[in-house]
Amino acid sequence: MPIKQALTDNTSYGNTRQSERSGRPATQIRTLDAMFTLTARRRSARLAVREERGHLTYGRAETLATQWASALVRSGVQLGDPVIVHCDDHRQSLVAQLAVLKAGGVCVPVSREIERPGLERIAAVSGAHAVLCSASTKAAWQSCGRLSLALDDAGTWKKVGALRPEPALPRSAPTDAAYLLISRGNKQETSGQLVDHRAWQFALAARIRQAGTAESMVAVCQPPTGALTLSAMWWACASGGTLVPRALALGNMDTAVFSPEEYTRVLEAAATASRPVGPRAIVLVGSPFPPELVERHFAALPTTRLLAEFAPAGGVLPWTAREFSPPSRSGLPDAGVGIPVPHVHVHIVDPEGHPVSPGRTGEICATGPVLPFDNIGIRALDRKSLPAGGTLLRSGHLGRWRTDGSVEITA
Repeated sequence: MPIKQALTDNTSYGNTRQSERSGRPATQIRTLDAMFTLTARRRSARLAVREERGHLTYGRAETLATQWASALVRSGVQLGDPVIVHCDDHRQSLVAQLAVLKAGGVCVPVSREIERPGLERIAAVSGAHAVLCSASTKAAWQSCGRLSLALDDAGTWKKVGALRPEPALPRSAPTDAAYLLISRGNKQETSGQLVDHRAWQFALAARIRQAGTAESMVAVCQPPTGALTLSAMWWACASGGTLVPRALALGNMDTAVFSPEEYTRVLEAAATASRPVGPRAIVLVGSPFPPELVERHFAALPTTRLLAEFAPAGGVLPWTAREFSPPSRSGLPDAGVGIPVPHVHVHIVDPEGHPVSPGRTGEICATGPVLPFDNIGIRALDRKSLPAGGTLLRSGHLGRWRTDGSVEITA
């Protein structure tokens, strides 16, 4: 389904999403770019990104993004148009994403490691006709017939920097699509999930409520457009903090966002340090987390909080959340993934889509405004039809409700 049709039809939530649009004042939920602008006005000199190649302040990022957004609009990017972001630098990636959102476009973040066939499929599935990239990644798009602008090209910036800022900026609305999150980019089937600004804001609010703000440094291991980098970046931006891309090290950071697989490697690296300095909190996002990982965490970092967000279906927006306590002498932590985060409705259903009673096993499914609202691509977003009508986003995991209202993974 083309992006424009998905945004027009909006079949995932139907009247529910429309009533929520009209029933909530726009001032209560900002777009991601408006949130960043507010932080930039308050903390212009604060670092938004700090990496080995250089630093980027909030004020500078805001100025650059406005210029690039103006260039996109004057190059023909319309409201709701997808724009690919393919950068090898975290600073450029942040500016590019802000520019797309300010222009009213939909960010299509692409990993720098994806090879040419995967890039062509992503371009075809998303329908994007414009690319914001780095000089090192621009060559991959030169023969694709798409407008490609390298943020670190001096000649291109000379033209863009001379433009008068577009007076219509910013152009996004809270319930407009903000991201098309691509999956299976290097395989025969490529698909993506459309996520609006509101979903990101709800997810950020839930994390801040559970883990606190990230006013200092938020570390991440992934490349600039990695899914967890987006999660860590917007948490930092919402808090006025600094995104710090780094190697597998735990020192000199306040918070960090990892997948369970990444954190396993992080703890292995920490084991070789004489006195590992733990951050205030570690947030694990993605697949279910092995109980052994919790035990290893508290053995290495007994004073660091460990929180986890269960985000299945290839996404980064959480369905459930949990904070772990140090394992007791009675054994390892259980397999619970926590309680549903606000605005997510979790359902445990049988193969026919009927809810099962507490304690019975079924597939974990969900719906709600925090989740992707539609799909783009060859393969339909994995949803389950309900006997009474409507659809649920499927997790691909079996589980059951526990008596305390939390969800437990069984398979």
